[in-house]
Amino acid sequence: MNFLKVTNIDEIEELILKKIPSLQGKKEICKLEDSLNRVLYENLAADLNVPEFNRSTVDGYAIKFKESLGASQGIPAFFTIKGEVLVGEHTSKKLESGEAIYVPAGAMIPEGADSMIMIEFCEILEDTLLVHKPVSSFENIMLLGEDLRAGDVILKKGAVITPENVGVLASLGIYELPVFKKFRFSIISTGDEIIGEDEEYKIGKIRDINAYTLSLAIQKFGIVAEKKIVKDNFETILEEVKKSTENSDIVLISGGSSAGNYDYTSKVISVLDGGEVFVHGISIKPGKPTIIGKSNEKLIFGLPGHPISSIVVFNIIVKKLIESLHFCGDSDDYYYGVLSHNLHSTPGRTTYQMIAKTIENNEIVINPIFGKSGMTTLMTKSNGYIILGNNVEGLEKGSRVKVYRF
Repeated sequence: MNFLKVTNIDEIEELILKKIPSLQGKKEICKLEDSLNRVLYENLAADLNVPEFNRSTVDGYAIKFKESLGASQGIPAFFTIKGEVLVGEHTSKKLESGEAIYVPAGAMIPEGADSMIMIEFCEILEDTLLVHKPVSSFENIMLLGEDLRAGDVILKKGAVITPENVGVLASLGIYELPVFKKFRFSIISTGDEIIGEDEEYKIGKIRDINAYTLSLAIQKFGIVAEKKIVKDNFETILEEVKKSTENSDIVLISGGSSAGNYDYTSKVISVLDGGEVFVHGISIKPGKPTIIGKSNEKLIFGLPGHPISSIVVFNIIVKKLIESLHFCGDSDDYYYGVLSHNLHSTPGRTTYQMIAKTIENNEIVINPIFGKSGMTTLMTKSNGYIILGNNVEGLEKGSRVKVYRF
Protein backbone atom coordinates (compact mmCIF):
# COMPACT_ATOMS: atom_id res chain seq x y z
CA MET A 1 0.00 0.00 0.00
CA ASN A 2 1.24 3.49 -0.85
CA PHE A 3 1.13 6.07 1.91
CA LEU A 4 0.95 9.80 1.27
CA LYS A 5 3.61 12.11 2.64
CA VAL A 6 1.50 15.08 3.58
CA THR A 7 2.44 18.76 3.36
CA ASN A 8 1.25 21.34 5.87
CA ILE A 9 -1.51 23.56 4.49
CA ASP A 10 0.38 26.70 5.58
CA GLU A 11 3.32 25.83 3.30
CA ILE A 12 1.34 25.35 0.07
CA GLU A 13 1.27 28.87 -1.36
CA GLU A 14 4.95 29.57 -0.77
CA LEU A 15 5.84 26.22 -2.31
CA ILE A 16 3.73 26.86 -5.43
CA LEU A 17 5.28 30.29 -6.04
CA LYS A 18 8.76 28.90 -5.48
CA LYS A 19 8.16 26.26 -8.13
CA ILE A 20 6.30 28.55 -10.58
CA PRO A 21 7.36 32.18 -9.96
CA SER A 22 5.84 33.24 -13.30
CA LEU A 23 2.36 32.86 -11.77
CA GLN A 24 2.68 36.38 -10.38
CA GLY A 25 -0.16 38.47 -11.79
CA LYS A 26 0.05 40.05 -15.24
CA LYS A 27 -1.64 43.26 -16.39
CA GLU A 28 -4.25 43.83 -19.06
CA ILE A 29 -6.49 46.78 -19.96
CA CYS A 30 -10.20 46.43 -19.39
CA LYS A 31 -13.02 48.70 -20.57
CA LEU A 32 -14.97 50.34 -17.75
CA GLU A 33 -18.26 48.73 -18.82
CA ASP A 34 -16.65 45.27 -18.61
CA SER A 35 -14.84 45.84 -15.32
CA LEU A 36 -17.35 44.49 -12.76
CA ASN A 37 -15.52 42.33 -10.18
CA ARG A 38 -12.17 42.77 -11.94
CA VAL A 39 -9.15 43.36 -9.70
CA LEU A 40 -7.14 46.55 -10.07
CA TYR A 41 -3.51 45.99 -11.06
CA GLU A 42 -2.14 49.30 -9.76
CA ASN A 43 -3.23 52.37 -7.81
CA LEU A 44 -5.57 54.71 -9.66
CA ALA A 45 -5.14 58.42 -8.97
CA ALA A 46 -7.34 61.35 -9.94
CA ASP A 47 -5.83 63.61 -12.61
CA LEU A 48 -8.24 66.47 -11.88
CA ASN A 49 -10.20 68.00 -9.03
CA VAL A 50 -13.73 66.84 -8.28
CA PRO A 51 -15.62 69.05 -8.58
CA GLU A 52 -13.57 71.19 -10.93
CA PHE A 53 -15.39 74.32 -9.75
CA ASN A 54 -17.45 75.50 -6.78
CA ARG A 55 -20.79 73.80 -7.42
CA SER A 56 -24.30 74.29 -6.05
CA THR A 57 -25.89 71.27 -4.35
CA VAL A 58 -29.40 72.80 -4.41
CA ASP A 59 -31.74 74.79 -6.61
CA GLY A 60 -31.61 78.32 -5.28
CA TYR A 61 -29.81 81.66 -5.29
CA ALA A 62 -26.13 82.46 -4.86
CA ILE A 63 -25.63 85.27 -2.33
CA LYS A 64 -23.11 86.59 0.18
CA PHE A 65 -23.93 84.77 3.41
CA LYS A 66 -23.32 87.78 5.72
CA GLU A 67 -26.11 89.66 3.96
CA SER A 68 -28.62 86.99 5.02
CA LEU A 69 -27.82 87.17 8.75
CA GLY A 70 -30.90 88.06 10.78
CA ALA A 71 -33.32 87.16 7.99
CA SER A 72 -36.62 85.62 9.12
CA GLN A 73 -40.15 84.98 7.92
CA GLY A 74 -41.29 88.32 9.30
CA ILE A 75 -38.21 90.35 8.42
CA PRO A 76 -36.66 89.05 5.19
CA ALA A 77 -33.34 90.06 3.64
CA PHE A 78 -33.66 91.80 0.24
CA PHE A 79 -31.50 91.12 -2.83
CA THR A 80 -31.59 92.31 -6.44
CA ILE A 81 -31.82 89.39 -8.86
CA LYS A 82 -29.03 89.58 -11.47
CA GLY A 83 -29.75 86.73 -13.86
CA GLU A 84 -29.00 83.03 -13.68
CA VAL A 85 -26.37 80.40 -14.32
CA LEU A 86 -27.22 77.40 -16.52
CA VAL A 87 -26.19 73.85 -15.72
CA GLY A 88 -23.16 72.87 -17.75
CA GLU A 89 -22.01 76.40 -18.55
CA HIS A 90 -18.83 78.11 -17.43
CA THR A 91 -20.06 81.39 -16.04
CA SER A 92 -18.15 84.66 -15.96
CA LYS A 93 -20.82 86.38 -13.88
CA LYS A 94 -19.61 88.17 -10.76
CA LEU A 95 -21.82 88.72 -7.73
CA GLU A 96 -21.74 92.15 -6.11
CA SER A 97 -23.02 93.21 -2.67
CA GLY A 98 -26.82 93.08 -2.39
CA GLU A 99 -27.22 90.86 -5.45
CA ALA A 100 -28.49 87.33 -5.99
CA ILE A 101 -28.03 85.02 -8.99
CA TYR A 102 -30.17 81.95 -9.63
CA VAL A 103 -28.08 78.74 -9.70
CA PRO A 104 -29.63 75.27 -10.18
CA ALA A 105 -28.21 72.16 -8.51
CA GLY A 106 -24.96 71.09 -10.18
CA ALA A 107 -24.22 74.46 -11.77
CA MET A 108 -21.18 76.68 -11.20
CA ILE A 109 -21.20 79.23 -8.37
CA PRO A 110 -20.49 82.74 -9.72
CA GLU A 111 -17.46 84.65 -8.45
CA GLY A 112 -18.15 86.65 -5.29
CA ALA A 113 -20.86 84.32 -3.92
CA ASP A 114 -20.10 82.30 -0.80
CA SER A 115 -23.43 80.61 -0.04
CA MET A 116 -26.60 79.21 -1.60
CA ILE A 117 -30.08 79.82 -0.24
CA MET A 118 -32.58 77.10 -1.18
CA ILE A 119 -35.46 78.28 -3.32
CA GLU A 120 -37.92 77.00 -0.68
CA PHE A 121 -36.86 79.85 1.62
CA CYS A 122 -37.18 82.56 -1.04
CA GLU A 123 -39.92 84.81 -2.36
CA ILE A 124 -39.71 86.73 -5.64
CA LEU A 125 -41.23 90.17 -6.25
CA GLU A 126 -40.41 91.14 -9.84
CA ASP A 127 -36.58 91.56 -9.81
CA THR A 128 -36.29 91.46 -6.01
CA LEU A 129 -35.50 88.34 -3.95
CA LEU A 130 -36.81 88.09 -0.40
CA VAL A 131 -34.81 85.62 1.75
CA HIS A 132 -36.61 84.35 4.85
CA LYS A 133 -33.78 82.34 6.40
CA PRO A 134 -30.11 83.04 7.16
CA VAL A 135 -27.41 80.83 5.68
CA SER A 136 -23.87 80.07 6.77
CA SER A 137 -20.61 80.36 4.92
CA PHE A 138 -20.48 78.00 1.89
CA GLU A 139 -23.80 76.41 2.86
CA ASN A 140 -25.17 74.20 0.03
CA ILE A 141 -21.93 74.56 -1.94
CA MET A 142 -19.47 71.81 -2.82
CA LEU A 143 -16.08 73.45 -3.13
CA LEU A 144 -13.50 72.83 -5.82
CA GLY A 145 -11.65 69.58 -5.02
CA GLU A 146 -13.80 68.86 -1.97
CA ASP A 147 -14.66 65.38 -3.24
CA LEU A 148 -11.28 64.57 -4.81
CA ARG A 149 -8.03 66.47 -5.28
CA ALA A 150 -5.85 65.90 -8.33
CA GLY A 151 -3.30 63.28 -7.32
CA ASP A 152 -5.52 61.62 -4.69
CA VAL A 153 -5.58 57.82 -4.89
CA ILE A 154 -9.10 56.77 -5.83
CA LEU A 155 -8.66 53.00 -5.68
CA LYS A 156 -5.71 50.96 -4.49
CA LYS A 157 -4.05 48.02 -6.16
CA GLY A 158 -6.09 44.89 -5.41
CA ALA A 159 -9.41 46.73 -5.18
CA VAL A 160 -12.35 44.81 -6.66
CA ILE A 161 -14.36 46.94 -9.07
CA THR A 162 -17.98 47.47 -7.98
CA PRO A 163 -20.87 49.45 -9.51
CA GLU A 164 -20.29 52.12 -6.86
CA ASN A 165 -16.66 52.82 -7.68
CA VAL A 166 -17.35 52.55 -11.42
CA GLY A 167 -19.43 55.70 -10.95
CA VAL A 168 -16.47 57.55 -9.46
CA LEU A 169 -14.21 56.45 -12.30
CA ALA A 170 -16.72 57.54 -14.92
CA SER A 171 -16.96 60.98 -13.28
CA LEU A 172 -13.21 61.35 -13.81
CA GLY A 173 -13.34 60.26 -17.43
CA ILE A 174 -11.49 57.01 -16.72
CA TYR A 175 -12.94 54.54 -19.21
CA GLU A 176 -10.14 51.98 -19.32
CA LEU A 177 -8.61 50.27 -16.29
CA PRO A 178 -5.37 48.37 -15.64
CA VAL A 179 -6.54 45.07 -14.14
CA PHE A 180 -5.02 41.70 -13.33
CA LYS A 181 -5.29 39.33 -16.25
CA LYS A 182 -7.63 36.46 -15.46
CA PHE A 183 -6.18 32.99 -15.21
CA ARG A 184 -7.45 30.46 -17.73
CA PHE A 185 -8.56 27.14 -16.26
CA SER A 186 -9.18 23.71 -17.69
CA ILE A 187 -11.25 21.17 -15.78
CA ILE A 188 -10.75 17.47 -16.38
CA SER A 189 -13.07 15.00 -14.61
CA THR A 190 -11.65 11.49 -14.55
CA GLY A 191 -13.21 8.09 -13.94
CA ASP A 192 -14.89 5.26 -15.87
CA GLU A 193 -18.01 5.90 -13.82
CA ILE A 194 -18.31 9.64 -14.64
CA ILE A 195 -20.76 10.65 -17.38
CA GLY A 196 -21.66 14.01 -18.90
CA GLU A 197 -25.04 15.58 -19.58
CA ASP A 198 -25.23 14.12 -23.10
CA GLU A 199 -24.49 10.55 -22.00
CA GLU A 200 -27.14 7.99 -21.10
CA TYR A 201 -27.39 7.27 -17.39
CA LYS A 202 -27.06 3.65 -16.29
CA ILE A 203 -26.90 2.04 -12.86
CA GLY A 204 -23.32 2.26 -11.59
CA LYS A 205 -22.58 5.51 -13.38
CA ILE A 206 -22.18 8.92 -11.66
CA ARG A 207 -23.14 12.20 -13.28
CA ASP A 208 -20.32 14.73 -13.36
CA ILE A 209 -20.68 17.18 -10.48
CA ASN A 210 -17.27 18.74 -9.99
CA ALA A 211 -17.04 20.25 -13.47
CA TYR A 212 -20.11 22.35 -12.73
CA THR A 213 -19.30 23.38 -9.15
CA LEU A 214 -15.70 24.25 -10.04
CA SER A 215 -16.68 26.06 -13.24
CA LEU A 216 -19.09 28.36 -11.41
CA ALA A 217 -16.58 28.98 -8.62
CA ILE A 218 -13.95 29.96 -11.21
CA GLN A 219 -16.26 32.46 -12.93
CA LYS A 220 -15.76 34.89 -10.04
CA PHE A 221 -12.12 35.49 -10.93
CA GLY A 222 -11.05 33.35 -13.85
CA ILE A 223 -12.01 31.93 -17.25
CA VAL A 224 -12.93 28.32 -17.90
CA ALA A 225 -11.22 27.46 -21.16
CA GLU A 226 -12.60 23.93 -21.38
CA LYS A 227 -14.25 21.07 -19.48
CA LYS A 228 -13.61 17.42 -20.29
CA ILE A 229 -14.53 13.98 -18.98
CA VAL A 230 -11.82 11.37 -19.37
CA LYS A 231 -12.01 7.67 -18.59
CA ASP A 232 -9.46 5.86 -16.40
CA ASN A 233 -6.82 5.34 -19.03
CA PHE A 234 -3.29 6.60 -18.58
CA GLU A 235 -2.65 7.53 -22.21
CA THR A 236 -6.01 9.26 -22.61
CA ILE A 237 -5.58 11.30 -19.45
CA LEU A 238 -2.02 12.17 -20.46
CA GLU A 239 -3.16 13.43 -23.87
CA GLU A 240 -5.94 15.59 -22.38
CA VAL A 241 -3.66 17.10 -19.74
CA LYS A 242 -1.09 17.97 -22.42
CA LYS A 243 -3.78 19.79 -24.43
CA SER A 244 -5.03 21.58 -21.32
CA THR A 245 -1.58 22.87 -20.40
CA GLU A 246 -1.37 24.41 -23.88
CA ASN A 247 -4.69 26.23 -23.50
CA SER A 248 -4.70 27.12 -19.80
CA ASP A 249 -2.65 28.52 -16.95
CA ILE A 250 -4.13 26.18 -14.34
CA VAL A 251 -5.42 22.66 -14.85
CA LEU A 252 -7.82 21.09 -12.36
CA ILE A 253 -8.00 17.29 -12.52
CA SER A 254 -10.91 15.94 -10.53
CA GLY A 255 -10.43 12.38 -9.24
CA GLY A 256 -7.40 10.18 -9.47
CA SER A 257 -5.45 11.81 -6.66
CA SER A 258 -5.37 9.07 -4.03
CA ALA A 259 -2.89 6.20 -3.81
CA GLY A 260 -5.08 3.60 -5.51
CA ASN A 261 -4.22 1.42 -8.51
CA TYR A 262 -6.24 3.52 -10.98
CA ASP A 263 -5.23 6.95 -9.77
CA TYR A 264 -3.13 8.22 -12.64
CA THR A 265 -2.83 11.94 -11.92
CA SER A 266 0.55 11.81 -10.20
CA LYS A 267 2.00 9.54 -12.90
CA VAL A 268 0.66 11.73 -15.70
CA ILE A 269 2.16 14.92 -14.28
CA SER A 270 5.52 13.22 -13.78
CA VAL A 271 5.90 12.35 -17.48
CA LEU A 272 4.78 15.72 -18.88
CA ASP A 273 7.32 18.09 -20.41
CA GLY A 274 8.89 19.80 -17.40
CA GLY A 275 6.53 17.77 -15.22
CA GLU A 276 6.96 17.58 -11.45
CA VAL A 277 4.72 16.57 -8.55
CA PHE A 278 5.75 18.61 -5.52
CA VAL A 279 2.77 17.95 -3.27
CA HIS A 280 0.98 14.62 -2.88
CA GLY A 281 -1.07 14.83 0.25
CA ILE A 282 -2.01 17.83 2.42
CA SER A 283 -2.62 17.82 6.16
CA ILE A 284 -6.31 18.71 5.85
CA LYS A 285 -9.65 17.00 6.25
CA PRO A 286 -11.36 16.62 3.83
CA GLY A 287 -8.95 16.70 0.91
CA LYS A 288 -5.88 14.91 2.23
CA PRO A 289 -4.91 13.18 -1.09
CA THR A 290 -4.70 16.43 -3.06
CA ILE A 291 -1.91 16.60 -5.65
CA ILE A 292 -0.12 19.75 -6.80
CA GLY A 293 2.36 19.73 -9.63
CA LYS A 294 3.44 21.53 -12.76
CA SER A 295 4.33 21.17 -16.40
CA ASN A 296 6.91 23.81 -17.21
CA GLU A 297 5.15 27.02 -16.04
CA LYS A 298 1.63 25.59 -15.88
CA LEU A 299 0.10 24.75 -12.51
CA ILE A 300 -1.77 21.45 -12.13
CA PHE A 301 -4.02 20.38 -9.26
CA GLY A 302 -5.20 16.85 -8.67
CA LEU A 303 -8.37 17.39 -6.65
CA PRO A 304 -10.28 14.67 -4.80
CA GLY A 305 -13.22 13.23 -6.70
CA HIS A 306 -15.68 13.65 -3.86
CA PRO A 307 -17.61 16.91 -4.47
CA ILE A 308 -17.33 18.28 -0.93
CA SER A 309 -13.61 17.55 -0.75
CA SER A 310 -13.09 19.03 -4.22
CA ILE A 311 -14.81 22.38 -3.55
CA VAL A 312 -13.24 22.70 -0.09
CA VAL A 313 -9.74 22.24 -1.53
CA PHE A 314 -10.55 24.65 -4.35
CA ASN A 315 -11.67 27.35 -1.88
CA ILE A 316 -8.86 27.01 0.63
CA ILE A 317 -5.99 26.57 -1.84
CA VAL A 318 -6.78 27.58 -5.43
CA LYS A 319 -9.08 30.52 -4.69
CA LYS A 320 -6.87 31.88 -1.91
CA LEU A 321 -3.80 31.57 -4.13
CA ILE A 322 -5.42 33.67 -6.86
CA GLU A 323 -6.57 36.26 -4.32
CA SER A 324 -3.03 36.48 -2.97
CA LEU A 325 -1.52 36.82 -6.46
CA HIS A 326 -4.04 39.57 -7.23
CA PHE A 327 -3.31 41.44 -3.98
CA CYS A 328 -6.93 41.15 -2.88
CA GLY A 329 -6.00 40.98 0.79
CA ASP A 330 -8.29 39.21 3.23
CA SER A 331 -11.50 38.87 1.26
CA ASP A 332 -12.89 36.08 3.39
CA ASP A 333 -16.64 36.27 3.78
CA TYR A 334 -17.35 35.14 7.32
CA TYR A 335 -19.50 35.59 10.41
CA TYR A 336 -19.56 34.30 13.99
CA GLY A 337 -21.94 32.00 15.81
CA VAL A 338 -22.27 29.63 18.75
CA LEU A 339 -21.59 25.90 18.34
CA SER A 340 -24.61 23.69 18.98
CA HIS A 341 -22.72 20.45 19.79
CA ASN A 342 -19.34 19.21 20.91
CA LEU A 343 -17.09 18.80 17.88
CA HIS A 344 -14.13 16.46 17.51
CA SER A 345 -11.31 16.78 15.00
CA THR A 346 -8.30 14.79 13.82
CA PRO A 347 -5.07 15.93 15.55
CA GLY A 348 -2.28 16.69 13.06
CA ARG A 349 -4.70 17.71 10.29
CA THR A 350 -6.49 21.00 9.73
CA THR A 351 -10.19 20.13 9.64
CA TYR A 352 -12.76 21.97 7.53
CA GLN A 353 -16.10 21.13 9.09
CA MET A 354 -19.30 21.69 7.11
CA ILE A 355 -22.04 23.51 9.04
CA ALA A 356 -25.62 24.75 8.76
CA LYS A 357 -26.75 27.98 10.39
CA THR A 358 -29.97 28.45 12.36
CA ILE A 359 -31.31 31.35 14.40
CA GLU A 360 -32.48 30.59 17.92
CA ASN A 361 -33.51 33.27 20.43
CA ASN A 362 -31.96 35.95 18.18
CA GLU A 363 -28.61 34.13 18.25
CA ILE A 364 -26.74 32.51 15.35
CA VAL A 365 -26.36 28.82 16.13
CA ILE A 366 -23.80 26.75 14.21
CA ASN A 367 -24.78 23.13 13.61
CA PRO A 368 -22.02 20.77 12.40
CA ILE A 369 -23.13 18.56 9.50
CA PHE A 370 -21.79 15.04 9.35
CA GLY A 371 -21.92 12.52 6.53
CA LYS A 372 -19.80 10.25 4.41
CA SER A 373 -17.48 12.08 2.06
CA GLY A 374 -19.30 10.95 -1.09
CA MET A 375 -22.69 12.31 -0.03
CA THR A 376 -23.59 15.07 -2.49
CA THR A 377 -26.44 16.33 -0.27
CA LEU A 378 -23.83 17.66 2.17
CA MET A 379 -23.34 20.49 -0.32
CA THR A 380 -26.99 21.58 -0.21
CA LYS A 381 -27.40 21.08 3.52
CA SER A 382 -24.33 23.15 4.41
CA ASN A 383 -23.88 26.90 3.92
CA GLY A 384 -20.34 27.29 5.21
CA TYR A 385 -17.55 25.71 7.19
CA ILE A 386 -15.45 26.24 10.29
CA ILE A 387 -11.74 25.57 10.55
CA LEU A 388 -10.15 23.53 13.32
CA GLY A 389 -6.35 23.88 13.36
CA ASN A 390 -4.09 20.85 13.32
CA ASN A 391 -3.34 21.31 17.02
CA VAL A 392 -7.01 21.48 18.03
CA GLU A 393 -8.57 18.26 19.32
CA GLY A 394 -12.08 19.62 19.27
CA LEU A 395 -14.48 22.36 20.36
CA GLU A 396 -17.05 22.34 23.12
CA LYS A 397 -20.73 23.09 22.75
CA GLY A 398 -21.32 26.82 23.23
CA SER A 399 -17.95 27.85 21.80
CA ARG A 400 -17.99 31.01 19.64
CA VAL A 401 -16.75 30.01 16.19
CA LYS A 402 -15.84 31.78 12.95
CA VAL A 403 -17.81 30.55 9.96
CA TYR A 404 -16.58 30.95 6.36
CA ARG A 405 -19.15 31.10 3.58
CA PHE A 406 -18.56 29.15 0.39
